[in-house]
Amino acid sequence: MISEPFRAADPGDTLCRVAEREHPAAKAGRFVRAAGRASLAAARELEKQAAERPKPAPVAPAPPPPAPKTTDLLGRTVFAGFVAALITLALVALRVDSLIGTRSVKVGFQVVAAAILFGEAYLLTSNWNGSNQRLGQRLLNRVWGQRGAMTRREKTFAHVVRDVLILVGIAFLAGAVYELLVATIGS
Repeated sequence: MISEPFRAADPGDTLCRVAEREHPAAKAGRFVRAAGRASLAAARELEKQAAERPKPAPVAPAPPPPAPKTTDLLGRTVFAGFVAALITLALVALRVDSLIGTRSVKVGFQVVAAAILFGEAYLLTSNWNGSNQRLGQRLLNRVWGQRGAMTRREKTFAHVVRDVLILVGIAFLAGAVYELLVATIGS
């Protein structure tokens, strides 16, 4: 670029100072600054509108789900079967059948023990008609009364109780399989 006018010796020569052209980055910078100002103004307007809107009223939490019934026929039967299965599992673990003298009575005891253990194992692992939940609720009624779990801690406790009952059901199943194998194959 020529910084000052150049005077030519010839009057027909028209060399003069050339206007400097604007750099493209300067033009882009102006556009970016203008867009920034416009977006800032739009953001302020949106904040102003949001402040003017009424706040929604807080919603009350939903009531807890009703607790499974433990006092009906199924609840009482599941509990009685659970106690019977616990006693039967203890008898199987102590090998009480070895104290029985005759072979037919011994096999009868093993088959009955296996049936009790299979039945309760099925109820606890499959949760048929909520039997696992009913048995767990029987314990939970002792902890927080006859209501469903409300807080996160109570819900976690209820899930842990039901998972432990499933593991107990698996132990019943193992005891039943053992008794059947001993009854059919022998010791």
